[in-house]
Amino acid sequence: MIKKQQKWIALFVTLTFMWLLQVSTMPLAAANSPEQIGSATAEQEPGFVEAIAHSAAPAKKKSILPIILIGVGVVAVAAVLILVVFKSKYDIIGTWDITTDWESGSGGTITIEFVGDKKTGDANWVLSGHSAKIGEYTVDGKDISFWLLTSTFTGTFTDKTHMSGTMTGAGSTSGTWTAVKTSDTTIAPLPTSAMDRQTAERIITGK
Repeated sequence: MIKKQQKWIALFVTLTFMWLLQVSTMPLAAANSPEQIGSATAEQEPGFVEAIAHSAAPAKKKSILPIILIGVGVVAVAAVLILVVFKSKYDIIGTWDITTDWESGSGGTITIEFVGDKKTGDANWVLSGHSAKIGEYTVDGKDISFWLLTSTFTGTFTDKTHMSGTMTGAGSTSGTWTAVKTSDTTIAPLPTSAMDRQTAERIITGK
């Protein structure tokens, strides 16, 4: 929904800027054009009409309005492009607290760090300031897919620091998961006491 709104805002700003630019460049009608003077004094001598038209026409001044509008338009378009293009980028790299909720009633929270680039890389289990690879991940826009041990997780970014989705484990077990980004770094200690391997496996696999 946010992405669609950003696109509509970008379109509105662009169309408004183009309309203002077109209006600002339209020539103003002369108060006493040669045609008006000529029709009003058709019975007078041609030389006399030309003299009046020449003296009545004011000196044309250059307007700075188009320049101002161009500057404002460039800034507005640049701002919208930054909002649409850059603000919609999601970066999974960093440390996340992932909470699982299995249909069996098992689950809990475990800290995982994603190491690599914004599209692919390794998923590491963080424990007592150290990490070990237990899976891999892929990202396609807002869509996320990763596996940890024997469980597969799929979902989406809800914003830059939150993810959620569903998961499946061995034996067709299933459940839901949520994740909160706690750090952009890829090595971080657990905020609570260290968990043993068995506890981590229970959280990740639902067993």
